[in-house]
Amino acid sequence: MKKMIARISTHFTCSEAELWKKIEKPKSLEFVSSPVLKFIPTESDAFNESWKINRDYHLKLFLFGLIPLGRHCIRLVKVDKRSNRIESREKGRLARVWNHTITFHQSGDRKVQYTDEIEIKAGILTPVIFVFAHLFYRHRQRRWKTLLKKSE
Repeated sequence: MKKMIARISTHFTCSEAELWKKIEKPKSLEFVSSPVLKFIPTESDAFNESWKINRDYHLKLFLFGLIPLGRHCIRLVKVDKRSNRIESREKGRLARVWNHTITFHQSGDRKVQYTDEIEIKAGILTPVIFVFAHLFYRHRQRRWKTLLKKSE
């Protein structure tokens, strides 16, 4: 099975700077993924600081906090504040490739256009994982809106 690419976009009511302040923190991943996916770092201090480029974040992944989905690894390969772009190379038990790109830009007064793009390769499971990615990232984007309201 070839790769599939999911693209999910939305608008946030915030500035680029407000989004960067939240997006740089690994704890934000926990919030926006909850309760659908729960990430538990295998290193206790992994989520205590800002994301680091080229560091492997080894995680245990759970569906709804209960069903183990195996291990997952996140490696940020690019964080560019000038172009508002973040790229990660990820992999896990279910998807051997889960490359995630986040892009965003100011689209109006306190409006940010935000896009998640996920490249997925999961063998015969690719179409199923692709559908899950669409549902999951729509959920994440709703949770981002909630998290960003907390900073107002």
